[in-house]
Amino acid sequence: MQRSRAQVALVFLSAMLPRVIGLRDFLTTDEAYHWIVRTERFAAAISEGRWADTILTGHPGVTLMWLGGLGLQLERAALGTGLIGPQDQLGHLAWLRLGPVFAHALLISFGYLLLRRLLPPYALIAALLWATSPFLVAHGRLLHLDALLADLCTLTVLSALIACRAARPLPWIVLSGLLCGMALLTKGPALIVLPFVGLTFFVETPRRGVSQRGVSRRFAWAVPRYLLWLGVAGLVAMALWPALWAAPGQALGSYLDEIVGNGGRANGDGQFFLGSSNADPGPLFYPLAGIYRLTPLESLGLLLLPLALWRQPDSELRTNALALAAFALFWALVMTTGPKKFDRYILPAWPAIMALSAIGLGALFEAIRQKAKGKRQNQRGFYLLPFAFCLCFQGLTLAWYHPYELSYYNPLLGGGRVAQNLFLIGWGEGMDQVGAWLSARPDIGDGQVLSALPPTLQPFVPVPVQPVSALDSTPANYAVAYRESIQREADPARYGRIQTTAPLGTVTIHGIDYAWIYQLPKPFATPLPARFGEGLRLRGYTLAQEPSRLIITPSWDVAGPVGGDKMLFLHIYNLGGERVAGIDVSPGGGSYPPTSQWQPGQQIAVPLPIGLPAGLPLGTYRITLGIYDPVGGARLPLAEGPPASPAMAGGDALLLGEVTLGTPVSSGNLEGGR
Repeated sequence: MQRSRAQVALVFLSAMLPRVIGLRDFLTTDEAYHWIVRTERFAAAISEGRWADTILTGHPGVTLMWLGGLGLQLERAALGTGLIGPQDQLGHLAWLRLGPVFAHALLISFGYLLLRRLLPPYALIAALLWATSPFLVAHGRLLHLDALLADLCTLTVLSALIACRAARPLPWIVLSGLLCGMALLTKGPALIVLPFVGLTFFVETPRRGVSQRGVSRRFAWAVPRYLLWLGVAGLVAMALWPALWAAPGQALGSYLDEIVGNGGRANGDGQFFLGSSNADPGPLFYPLAGIYRLTPLESLGLLLLPLALWRQPDSELRTNALALAAFALFWALVMTTGPKKFDRYILPAWPAIMALSAIGLGALFEAIRQKAKGKRQNQRGFYLLPFAFCLCFQGLTLAWYHPYELSYYNPLLGGGRVAQNLFLIGWGEGMDQVGAWLSARPDIGDGQVLSALPPTLQPFVPVPVQPVSALDSTPANYAVAYRESIQREADPARYGRIQTTAPLGTVTIHGIDYAWIYQLPKPFATPLPARFGEGLRLRGYTLAQEPSRLIITPSWDVAGPVGGDKMLFLHIYNLGGERVAGIDVSPGGGSYPPTSQWQPGQQIAVPLPIGLPAGLPLGTYRITLGIYDPVGGARLPLAEGPPASPAMAGGDALLLGEVTLGTPVSSGNLEGGR
């Protein structure tokens, strides 16, 4: 008994720790857009007795919102007692995530107890893999549905299998129905469990002493128990979703609409598979996605599974393993028939796959133990070695990838570096690093930021974040190209304009380029394309005139390394070619570093004032611009743009345009280089 409790505690901690540490890391798209608000509205509807208002989505997400509401109550209690201060959005989300995280640890621990009845020699390894698989941990840390659905569906199937073998099946049938009811309230695909459990009751009936020769006797055993199971599931759903009391037609209608209208169509935002945008990735998607989500240890167990089952002397254990394999395969096949595909949609098959992997690993460890038998004095220590090895291997993997378990892909297949060219990647992870990069920029306050999925970035930057669609209507300074938007080919025209320059920064996590950060062109009044050398492009400029000076603001695009610290001259000439005013300054003025520190992709616009001499005669004057090396005076070649007269301004000088001076004029009087 003491060992059993210690093992349950081990499983609980193995599931809890990687999920609970660092919950205020980043927001996923669905959390930012949906689940935070839904959880708050659900909790408010419950507290105020507005039962019909608990219909917030057709998923329906009821169990998740109950658990998120538990975290919400804990947050409010902590606030009320002064344990914490007011929370920002990330802190608030961390509290909401806490309820589901605690539920995962409890459900996985309970799953271990069920596995002990079905796969006794391998139950602990199976539960530890369930607790520590990066794919499950990645989604189990979130305020989201799929990992919770995985736990509940798996427990439903495990309880149903035990019911077919137990001397008293009734408690297990009730338990399985209870778990199924909660699964149905989590997400519509739980309906897949219904035919599987019914078929399980029918196929496994002979194990309860019913003659294998009579199909009618199988039906006689299976049908009433299945109806009881369905009844319990329905009662649980009714009890936990108040909308079914107040507005059952509306609740069921939203449930069915979600299944047909959302799940029955291709993803409206697009998909990506095997290097191209594709509305329906097809039948290869889930097998390939699943292989890439395995760790090397899990992969080894699955490779050894056929041999382990072939050599397994316990026929009942072998049957149980085949039943779990059938469930995983059945789930994947049903999900494959739908056009909308994400790798997380096969999470409900994952605990069963982990159990199968555990059989292969367990057989390997047993073979090693038998070979070493008699050579070791400490047999108890050797008994613990397989569990310690699994925990260490999986734990080190999780520690390396934390908190970006979503970026885990099988290193045996090239990891994230290869996977980024095969699968749609990016659900909000990495936006925290984008925000940190942007917040460190000295000019972050010069304008807003454009990005896909703005709510996932907004908590990390001190300026407003707008969608990329606002490119033509928002005075933006930076734009973020997020991988999933590029893969989906979202808004290609605007992204094409954003990506005309080199990215100023790239966020790479575990080999995956998640985001490219571009600085948008600085505004200018007069377009004048020009280029000095290979690295410095002029987009245009703005001119403002004051009584005693001109202020010219060139808009620079740093296309490549400028090569050392350069100087800029702005000279004003009369029509006779006589220089009447000018300045020689660093192109960045006093607010930007010297050109040797300019980065490719940087956009720079610094006002440069030119003092005008008193009594300047009224007339038309020409403005020239050039870039030169202060050591020796050699000018950067003017590779593009209208040149000024060499006799007037020397070689490699750009003619900005002409301006009337002597009396105040508007900037509209300037004619650029014609």
